[in-house]
Amino acid sequence: MINLPQTIPVLLFGVSLAVLSPQLCAAFAIQEVASLTQASSDLPVVKSTVLSPDMDVPWSKPVRIVDPFEGEFLGVFDRNSLGSHLSHEDSEQVISLWTPSNIRVLVTVNFEQARSSFYTAGRVYPRPDYRRFVTTKKVDKLLLKVRQKVFKLDGSTGTFAVSQELATALKNAPDENLDIRLVLEGGQSVDSKIGKETVKAWRKIY
Repeated sequence: MINLPQTIPVLLFGVSLAVLSPQLCAAFAIQEVASLTQASSDLPVVKSTVLSPDMDVPWSKPVRIVDPFEGEFLGVFDRNSLGSHLSHEDSEQVISLWTPSNIRVLVTVNFEQARSSFYTAGRVYPRPDYRRFVTTKKVDKLLLKVRQKVFKLDGSTGTFAVSQELATALKNAPDENLDIRLVLEGGQSVDSKIGKETVKAWRKIY
């Protein structure tokens, strides 16, 4: 049990104010860190920050990331498919990871598939199996619209720093889908959305 020191009363213009001692401030800070640690320990654990087309993680939910190179922190993964189905040629997928310090975005494109068939009894039967070829595109800029404000972020290798202003906006974003625009290397733009479940999860991240 921690014995907290007494507050120091100060008389200012006839009004008595309670000023917290440095020891008491430190005790409150320790208690806050302990509560945050307890909350994060109940979250699912993801052991890497690497984004890939076929990754298997809890989507749109707060997670505790324990990466061997980057350390431990909170985050939420989001995925949005652009097109009727990922196996279709030219369909795109936008995968993102939202952490307190940065946003990481990966755009994948299914650009080709190869189906095989076999011939028997005078008929050609297509085989159900297929091969999917996936490529990625470099994202140079990220635009987010939160309420009426548009944030324009410049990044490196698909990673964008989160400012305090942006973190506050994300934390207070309304419970609805959020529009984003990705500017790819070469100037091509891709419009996508962040689902409202991810938007809700931001409140535990920021």
